[in-house]
Amino acid sequence: MALPFLALVGAVFQIAFQIWATQNFDRALQNAVRTIFTGQFQLANAGQTDAATLLASLKTTMCGTGAGTIPTVFNCQNVKIDVATTSTLAGASAATPVNAATGTWNTSFGSNYACAKPGTIVVVTAAVQFPTLFNLMGLGTKKFTTGSGAGSSLLTATAVFRTEPYQITGSSPC
Repeated sequence: MALPFLALVGAVFQIAFQIWATQNFDRALQNAVRTIFTGQFQLANAGQTDAATLLASLKTTMCGTGAGTIPTVFNCQNVKIDVATTSTLAGASAATPVNAATGTWNTSFGSNYACAKPGTIVVVTAAVQFPTLFNLMGLGTKKFTTGSGAGSSLLTATAVFRTEPYQITGSSPC
């Protein structure tokens, strides 16, 4: 009688912790993409064209640095972000972070950054591995089946928006 009860308690704990982590992850992404939405991020990084540098800067905006680190439940160092633009909202689709066939990260995910000009439709997808603490009842939350994160779940958050018609001063931010 105790084993099914403990399995149920573990499953409830895992689901509650994962919901909390997902909400925390989504909030952090929403705060970061707000800077893209208003053009603040593009203007602060004007002239920068290296996608890796821009994505690292966006991750810093999402997680903070040094004394200004934002408290998170997930590991900010392992966050991968993908920024794409599209011509229509109907054509917007989020990037796929995990290759279902291999159970690992898609090789191209987390390396794409498309600069958002004023009035551009942007799709920002962020993902991070999240440990599965209890999987006693086969909850099916594991997304990573191979590699260093085998047995981990996937936290994802996506934001789709049209940038504001922000004021460009000097050279174009893109």
